[in-house]
Amino acid sequence: MKALDRAVAVLTAVAEGERHASGVAAATGVPRSTAHRLLRSLRAHRLVDEVEELGLVVGSRVHQLGAIAHGGALARVAPGVVELLCENTRLSVQIYQRRGDSVECLAAASPLDGLRDVVETGAVAPLGGDATSLILTAWDERLDAAGGGPGETLRVVRSRGWALTEAADSRTVLSVPVRGTSHRVVAALSLSGPPRLRKDAARLRTELRKAAKALEDEVRGTWPG
Repeated sequence: MKALDRAVAVLTAVAEGERHASGVAAATGVPRSTAHRLLRSLRAHRLVDEVEELGLVVGSRVHQLGAIAHGGALARVAPGVVELLCENTRLSVQIYQRRGDSVECLAAASPLDGLRDVVETGAVAPLGGDATSLILTAWDERLDAAGGGPGETLRVVRSRGWALTEAADSRTVLSVPVRGTSHRVVAALSLSGPPRLRKDAARLRTELRKAAKALEDEVRGTWPG
């Protein structure tokens, strides 16, 4: 159990900003040789990554586990919020989470008439250049850790707090982030429909943000961070 406690302390130190083994050892009181050994094991399990010119960062596996935990809470409350937003906007609504290099639909609803974008709950698609993917990528801490930041398109998304894209089939997608208690983006809430969506984008952004806030409030206290 002592080894587990030390591993948790080391991982916490990295999460709090320690970038080198010496700093981790000093912050935790763990002997430097032990800190090196624990970090080697944590890297093997992708709980810690080492980025060139930056140092130690929380690993990709931690982000994946966090997404799974958030997904359980979101999946319980998302259907009601999604259905209400669909009713209010008369547009198709989806909430997505990132799964590695893919996105998974946690809940979806479509109006009974008009241009419907029918997405099945549980559907998985690769990350791309659509609004949903941009939201789920723009705040990825690994982009900053790797140096150079997220690129111009994603910087604009970060600045605005929303993304809007149009597909070749004239389907327009508007998406905003859903955040966890540590302000980390854990999901994307999206509206999709005909090109007229763009003309009404300002009002629809307000509706989306209200719904995203409702999702956050509903599950507040159940997210680990």
